[in-house]
Amino acid sequence: MPRRILTIASGPDRVFLRAVLLTVGASLSFNLMNAVIQYLQNLHAFEVAFFRNVFGLVALTPFFLRNGLTPLKTSVFHLHGARALINVISMMCFFYAIQITPLAEVASLGFTLPLFVTVYAAIFLKERLRARRLTALGVGLIGALIIVQPWTGQMNIGAYLLLAGSAIWGIALLVIRVIGRTDSAVTITAWASILLAVLSFPFALSVWRWPTPEEYAWLALIGCLGTIGALGVSQALRLAETSALMPYDFIKLIWAGLVGFIFFSQVPTVATLVGGAIVFASTLYLTYREAKLQREGFARTQQQAKGGDFGS
Repeated sequence: MPRRILTIASGPDRVFLRAVLLTVGASLSFNLMNAVIQYLQNLHAFEVAFFRNVFGLVALTPFFLRNGLTPLKTSVFHLHGARALINVISMMCFFYAIQITPLAEVASLGFTLPLFVTVYAAIFLKERLRARRLTALGVGLIGALIIVQPWTGQMNIGAYLLLAGSAIWGIALLVIRVIGRTDSAVTITAWASILLAVLSFPFALSVWRWPTPEEYAWLALIGCLGTIGALGVSQALRLAETSALMPYDFIKLIWAGLVGFIFFSQVPTVATLVGGAIVFASTLYLTYREAKLQREGFARTQQQAKGGDFGS
């Protein structure tokens, strides 16, 4: 365990500790949400996704009671709309896949998200992919192939849907990055719940069955856990850099393994653990590399500014 976690100090260390605890707690919240989604096998994934958004909005009620409609104020509604349109497709892929895929495999393939984000940053933001980052992407691809094992000839629909969901969600994350420059975590989460509830309703309507009272309770829990996780991640990223928190993201695989074993007697396969570790290592390097390049770019900008002041 990192030394800075063992020593609770004041100032920056305490802030970092809060960020780590939020990351760990959010990871557990998401894994528990996935477990409940998998438990609700008798309710179609599209309907579960719809109610996740509805009850996720209900979970934000305390914020609205305290601040009125202030959390909904935004100057970039068009970006919230674009994010929701992209997000609803990835959500349908994820929720359907979660119901038919072991939780450890869900967590392992979830590590591929930064790989897609890196590729999109190169395509849309014109970031350069040099040899090291390309190598890391290649290693991450190998890890994903180890998990999916396409050479067996078996069609792992859940795994392919998870990869598709990550690929689509990566585009939404680029939009969220832009939104985060002006809007708070609560505003982003609130608009996501509202717009995704509206957009996911047609999917749910196509397979509609009125939930039982017990199922409503589980659906409400899914909404609460999802909202808690989303707010936890957003707040953690406001307190610390992604590169600093990334090493602790590996705990999602541990949570997934424990939750899957305790509630569903699922034992992670060697391929899932090995592939997940390889994918995580590649994404950890990519995150570290991106943070390093950003710091170097900032340093160059500062040096140029000082040079300009001296020259004037």
